[in-house]
Order: sequence, then structure tokens, then C-alpha cells
Amino acid sequence: MLTSPPVVAEGLGRRFGRVVALRGVSLTVPAGTCLLLAGPNGAGKTTLLRILATALRPTEGRARVCGWDVVREASRVREVCAYLGSGGAYTALSGRENLHFAADMAGRPRALANRWLERVGLGSVADRPVATYSLGMRRRLALARVGLLEPAVLLADEPFVGLDEEGVGLVRELVDEVRRRGGGVILATHDWDRAQPLGDRVLVLRDGRPQPQEREASAGALW
Repeated sequence: MLTSPPVVAEGLGRRFGRVVALRGVSLTVPAGTCLLLAGPNGAGKTTLLRILATALRPTEGRARVCGWDVVREASRVREVCAYLGSGGAYTALSGRENLHFAADMAGRPRALANRWLERVGLGSVADRPVATYSLGMRRRLALARVGLLEPAVLLADEPFVGLDEEGVGLVRELVDEVRRRGGGVILATHDWDRAQPLGDRVLVLRDGRPQPQEREASAGALW
């Protein structure tokens, strides 16, 4: 059981030289909830997720994931957080080898990795090189990698891309499982129709800045 909110950010900002990618972002993701992150291309959604995942350091503000500071305690954050993006697989390895490596690194049994390969529908192609996988198959492999980690916090960047309706259902299952464990989810997407049923709140970014307030997900997103 978490003793701190899954995600808390205060005044987060990030510059790349003179370019301001993110400024003044504050948010809280309570236990058992999903925050939808909306906005046009270049709004700063991916930058925010990468900061929370410790892949980028903020140039201003601070953030904590499950109580751990994303800068000072980055290794702790990585133990409880999973990032679902567009990459991450070693294409020269098979799907099974990729997932076994992820399980070994996380201290999870390889049997669990095998079960996840079956769950996402890759059992019949698990021993083929990922280089031969379609986009949808690679996205399913990414879902399996996140699932076997059983994260307290899931950061999902455009998770529906390349997936058919069955794959979209797998994303929904992952989000629901994190929430049932008392964790938190931040889901950045342009696919509002698919995302809206998953969200409790929505935060809209524009030009790296949050719009005036968070709103109920059922109210819809404007950008």
C-alpha cells in the first residue's frame, strides 16, 4: 500500500537551450486514479512524462513518484515506475529474449514473462526476432514488458498507436490493474475517444504550459 500519492509535481519546467518545452506544471495523481494528459503536438506531454520517468531532469520545479524525488532518488523511482512509449525493444533479439531480459533486470520470474507473452497474443511468434514484428506486435510486446513489472505508476505515451481493438483492450486492462493496486496512471494521447473512459481527470497542455485548471475527464478536452 502506497503511503504517498503516486505522482506529485510542483512548478515543473524544462528548457532546451532557449526553447521552453515545459513551464509551471503542477499536478497530483491520487492513488487509484488515471490522469489524461491532452494537448496538441509540441505541447510538452512527452517532456513531462520523460521527466517523471527520470529520463530527463527538470530545469525548474520538482516532482515525486511514490514519495521519491525524480532527481535525487531516480533509482528508487525507476523501481516503481514504468514508461510505455514507442520503443524499448532490442530488435535483434526475439520477443521472448527481450521479455526474459526485462524480467531478469526487474527480479521477476521468467515464467511470468512467458505468461505475459501469451496474454498479449505473442505466444506463437515469441521466438521470432523483433525485427520481423509489425508495429502492432511491437506495441503488444511493450505492453507485456510493462505488465510483468507490475508498476505502482504507469506513464503511457500514445499507448493506442498501432493497436487493433483487442490491443486497445489490453491497454485498458493494464490501466485498470494499476488503479486496482492503488497506483496511478498518467496517459498522454490524441485518441480521446479511447482514452476518455479510462480517465478520472484531464490536464491540457499548450505550448508547454498547463491550461487554467484540471477538469473531470467526462467534460472532454479542448485544444
